[in-house]
Amino acid sequence: MFQSPIQEFQSGSVASGESGVGRIPDNARGRICLQNCVVGLVALDLLLYACSGVLAVLLQREFRSSDAYIEDWQAQAVGFAVFSHLLWARLLGVYRTSSILDSRRAFRRLPLAIFFTFAFMVVVAVATKTAETYSRLWFFSWVVLSFPLILLIRRMVFAATERALEQGAFVNRALSVGVFCDPISPREIERHSERHVRVIDSMKFANIGDVASLADVVAQSEIDQIYLAAPWVDIPLILAKLDLLSHLSTRVYVLPSTRSLGAMIRKVTEFAGRPSFCAIEESIHGWNLWLKRAEDVVLAGAGLLLLSPLFLIVAALILIESPGPVFFRQIRTGFNGRPFELWKFRSMYTHMTDHHAETQTSRNDPRVTRVGRVIRRLSIDELPQLINVLQGVMSLIGPRPHALATKAEGRNLEELVDYYAVRHRVKPGMTGWAQVHGLRGELDSVEKLQKRVDYDIEYIDRWSLWFDAKIIFKTVALVFNDKTAY
Repeated sequence: MFQSPIQEFQSGSVASGESGVGRIPDNARGRICLQNCVVGLVALDLLLYACSGVLAVLLQREFRSSDAYIEDWQAQAVGFAVFSHLLWARLLGVYRTSSILDSRRAFRRLPLAIFFTFAFMVVVAVATKTAETYSRLWFFSWVVLSFPLILLIRRMVFAATERALEQGAFVNRALSVGVFCDPISPREIERHSERHVRVIDSMKFANIGDVASLADVVAQSEIDQIYLAAPWVDIPLILAKLDLLSHLSTRVYVLPSTRSLGAMIRKVTEFAGRPSFCAIEESIHGWNLWLKRAEDVVLAGAGLLLLSPLFLIVAALILIESPGPVFFRQIRTGFNGRPFELWKFRSMYTHMTDHHAETQTSRNDPRVTRVGRVIRRLSIDELPQLINVLQGVMSLIGPRPHALATKAEGRNLEELVDYYAVRHRVKPGMTGWAQVHGLRGELDSVEKLQKRVDYDIEYIDRWSLWFDAKIIFKTVALVFNDKTAY
């Protein structure tokens, strides 16, 4: 349920802001992933259906003094119960990601799902005239055991989660920011979010332009949410300037500093007694984020396993042709603007390697070795990035990351396309929507850069697992017939 431990955020002065309030305590436990909670609780509930069925068989043996074993029709009944429970739980929203840790909601809806599961089985058995094959003693023992067993275990899970939250665990990391006013108290945010949000720092800005400095804090500290408070009269100005943060995959909540606003705020949601609305939302969030990560882990893990012989052959050829390391590692810009170390097979002579990409690779580049030309032509040099995918700093599909010093027409990429940074709202990918449209190779014009960014943003807006699958198939088809690869 828990991911890697939290790294404490050491804040200094941020622009002209004041910081240092509400940091995570040193004994913080770690992040609770809601998607992992959903998967774990689904698996646990289904397992408990099976366990209670087995216990009912044991009870049947005690009452009838007979040998206990699972008959075929009992195993089929358990399988049907699992299917039925998933159906009713879906209809009742039992495993909704955003409320999976809401105990009040769970204990209103989970018993209903269990009841409807068994009631549905009775209706089907009567309708299909198979009720005679069921042992009534076993079935009703199973029903009676399932309710307390499933609800008791769920109560224990919630109790363990509450203890973890009390000891410093959290679901989301947040910043509390005040513009022209004091920020919302971290304790107030944490209390009204039922301790699911951990505020690691509070800041106060006297200048709206200083909000842009939050981008560095978000990148360094893996911030999920920003609670931005401002006087109501200044909120239109705040909204107009939120493009300063639009490249971040972080939720930004805008809250007025006063609680009473009258009729103007009736359609705005409430947080901690104040009206609020979500001004910016993550590009891929909730269950979709978990699905994309699962896709990455499964495919990248399988790819590394299946391609390990090719890795050994390529490594040997690289070492035979020229001295130096097998892998080339370079710092590139990743998710939310955080730098990371990208892995590739070395395709250049070691003494000519350009770690900062000050000179882009061109066709017939003399720095590229003979082996390098082949592996670059077939995109084999990119395969070590499967390691980056498993590390979680990259995805199989996403905008291709550029080296920090990459320029086009002698200027930084951010200067040429004003919305360039929006592509950092998702993890960079080994391949992407732009690449399957032939936009690979040297960035020697603003037009090429703008086309790449436009395709990257289209991918972010259209993302789905099917879209990823489509890009993967197109990428495989291009491996042997891509004239832009060199």
